[in-house]
Amino acid sequence: MNNCSFIRMFRNITVLFLLITIFGGCPNFPRISPASVEKAWTYYENSEYERARSEFSDVVASEPMNAEAYNGLGWCYGIMGELTIAIDDFDIAIEGDSLLVDPYAGLAFCYSDVPLDSEAINAASILVAKDSLYQFGHNSDITVSDVRFIKAKSLCNIGDFAGALSEVKKLDPSFDCDITTPSGRKELLNELEKLRGIV
Repeated sequence: MNNCSFIRMFRNITVLFLLITIFGGCPNFPRISPASVEKAWTYYENSEYERARSEFSDVVASEPMNAEAYNGLGWCYGIMGELTIAIDDFDIAIEGDSLLVDPYAGLAFCYSDVPLDSEAINAASILVAKDSLYQFGHNSDITVSDVRFIKAKSLCNIGDFAGALSEVKKLDPSFDCDITTPSGRKELLNELEKLRGIV
């Protein structure tokens, strides 16, 4: 085969390829579905926190008033250790929908870790008042007992041992101590350490 024949054959193949591409149309790529809170929570429940955060962010980008998406962002940032951002997102969620309960649990955890004990106590108190049987819908291990524990720990941190004892007794009714004595306060702290591994 001489050079001219080779060049002619190459051109014919190229033209044929272009015709197939033009008239055959483009392949049908699957349509990308819009971001959804449900999908984001599924990622969260599967411990895919970065994907969940990204999905919640996409929801907020298209629905800036979506309080549940901000709630989800708060939980994602909280578990990723970005506590200040988490607190901001929980606050936005509460401003957007005063009926939401989950953000108060998230705030209690975040404020406890910052630590801002008075704020943790406040968030925990609001949650318990709103739902005394609380359980986080996206992680059933998180319950009102965890929130009460945070409240008790924070009350101890600010020196309100009577308040802390009251919360501890809701978690363990059989426990009692004399908080007016150093040994009694030590017993209370020991009980909190014990509860840390239970609740």
